[in-house]
Amino acid sequence: MSRTGNVDRRTTLKLLGMGGAGLAAPYIIRSQPAWAASGVLNITTYDKFLPQEFIDKFQKDTGIEVRIRLTDDQGKQYNLLTAEGANPSTDIVTVAGHRYSQYIGSKLVQPLDTGKLSNWNNLNKAYQDAPWARIDGNLWGLPILAGYEGLVRNVDYVKEAPSWEVMFDPQYKGLTSYIISDFLQIVMLYQGNDGDFVSYADKPDVAQKATNEARDFLIKNKDMVRKYYDAGSEVQQMFINEDIYLAHSWSGPAAKLIMDGHPIQLSVPKEGTYGFCYTLNVVNNAPNAENAYKLFDAILASPEVGAAMTRQSGFSSTMNGVGDLLSERERLASTLPQDEIERIIFFSTFNRDMKNEMIDRATAEVKAA
Repeated sequence: MSRTGNVDRRTTLKLLGMGGAGLAAPYIIRSQPAWAASGVLNITTYDKFLPQEFIDKFQKDTGIEVRIRLTDDQGKQYNLLTAEGANPSTDIVTVAGHRYSQYIGSKLVQPLDTGKLSNWNNLNKAYQDAPWARIDGNLWGLPILAGYEGLVRNVDYVKEAPSWEVMFDPQYKGLTSYIISDFLQIVMLYQGNDGDFVSYADKPDVAQKATNEARDFLIKNKDMVRKYYDAGSEVQQMFINEDIYLAHSWSGPAAKLIMDGHPIQLSVPKEGTYGFCYTLNVVNNAPNAENAYKLFDAILASPEVGAAMTRQSGFSSTMNGVGDLLSERERLASTLPQDEIERIIFFSTFNRDMKNEMIDRATAEVKAA
């Protein structure tokens, strides 16, 4: 998976590989391979997720040597773990929450034992026992960074926007923009339906009716839209040129505009939104699992770590107290009030085929209308 700020549906949602959910396999007693050692921790993660200053301090404080292997794609990471089988060369992987079922179903990661984390309560409560993170009665990873879809507005022209309804306010006719496939799911949520299709398993007629309702609404309101966009750079340029005052956008492109000093605000309206979360996961049969828990607890020990991760990665931190350490502009770009955080519905792994088929067809129909 490409990990950039300009995240769209094709780079975040079509990561989905479906596997039957199942409990992680028990530890296997075996002789230790060459990479297993009491003072070592092997981590597979994305570039800029774990700040070097934090790694240096962790190594100094614990005597554990941290070895980082970078990945840029969930599929590559999954394939490597699968190939290694019961003898993994890494202790920690970085999994997107909506990819959980594939990793869990293939018994590649183990349940998270929160009893080993003395700093667990430093994790924001919205992430501590989130429905997407609990499968088969277990939590499976430490949430570290999140991205979400938000309502973006130029505050010089749009003072308040408590609801997604503002995207259809006639006074902003021709001054809005969105990614059709993503915003169609938001409109389903706005209309009181399930834009993530979790509740529509074995109910294709209900799912199609809800999808059609959102499709028809967008077609009816096509004159509100200046341009449908695909890349984050497009919506950024439209805001800079003041071609638009309002947009649906992933948090990354909006955060960049805010950090660059443009009069932009990002929020989660009262109806809610969708998002994704990256987690650090202990690999099943990890040779240095106890060291992995030491790292997790060190990450949770101080909001300074979360602030550094946010500054470096561009994603929002999952930890309490991070906003207090950021500048005013950084807070606007990378944090949300607690009530807005709790409105984010994180994408599930469930019922992906139906969702993708219906959303793709409806998107094409909106474009063609």
